[in-house]
Amino acid sequence: MEHRVRLVIDPLRKESVTLSLPLAFRRSLEETRAQLGLSAAVDLSDPVVAKAVALAGLAHGRSPAVRFALFGGTAHRFSCPVSNDPVLGLRHDLHDLDVAVLLKEVREFQRFLLAAREEGGSALTFFETSGDRIYNSLSGGQRLRWHMAVAEHSSEVVLGTLDIVADSFQFCHRIDLRSDVEHAASRGWTLSPAHLLLAKGQFIRRVPKEDSALVAERVLEPFGKRDVVIGPEPKDVRDILAVLHDHPIGEGPGEVSLTELAGALSGDWGLWKTFGLNLSMVARSRILQSLPPAARERILPRLRAVRDLVAGAAPKRPFSLFGGPWWQEVDSTPSVDSTVAVD
Repeated sequence: MEHRVRLVIDPLRKESVTLSLPLAFRRSLEETRAQLGLSAAVDLSDPVVAKAVALAGLAHGRSPAVRFALFGGTAHRFSCPVSNDPVLGLRHDLHDLDVAVLLKEVREFQRFLLAAREEGGSALTFFETSGDRIYNSLSGGQRLRWHMAVAEHSSEVVLGTLDIVADSFQFCHRIDLRSDVEHAASRGWTLSPAHLLLAKGQFIRRVPKEDSALVAERVLEPFGKRDVVIGPEPKDVRDILAVLHDHPIGEGPGEVSLTELAGALSGDWGLWKTFGLNLSMVARSRILQSLPPAARERILPRLRAVRDLVAGAAPKRPFSLFGGPWWQEVDSTPSVDSTVAVD
């Protein structure tokens, strides 16, 4: 039986939201998954994946259209069946939901989120905390943060973050996502396979050399006399390998387009540099080496093809990038606690 409770977000500020428990969907997730044309391997038992499927189901065929493209770990669950496999070694836990929209449609998408609970069930409860509203007011609409109720345990509710980016993925490097959003509904509600690779392969961070032993597998190369630069976390390496496992190289639907990769890399020396370093890290990673032989034999030629493209596509290095960072330094964004009390 459904009952409404008050979810205490911040006891000091007396901030709370009203939530209906138990968290539930009003439409069959299995039917929605089939309606969207998603693989039966997409794991609906994962609450974050289930929310993404239900949200895409609400948007599917809507008039006027609600357009968004998933990126991040959830997109890989949609796009790569192997990311759902608990045995092979490329699956990882999900906590957040990442979506790209068009800047001109941000307000419409926010209204869609607020209405999702009434139409799709209490499991589709999305809201802004006071901290979110401050963060969102400073972003100029380019990047927004919301929260969602992911799961319930006894007298607590587990929260997750919904990150929204508009027009472009802009973290360590910028990737234009407008075409992905415009075509997402016809190709599985995610970024293209090429952009899924770029989004995971664009991460880079500078750390002091004395800390490099703590992240030895992620070290890319020295940076100056005192620092090194490191690449993506293991979960992101798994996502890169999943794309290469499940998507062949080619220019057809569902394939990793070398033309699309070349187009993004040819005009951005910094992105080209970072992506190349990260592919080298992936090639020597223990995650790749620990995969079954059949999986490695499938991935390696595709990884080699992408690395060959990068090696032959070096753009001109801007004078402004000589000697300094070639990436945008990104700070982590503080969020609310992952579990909150039910009053």
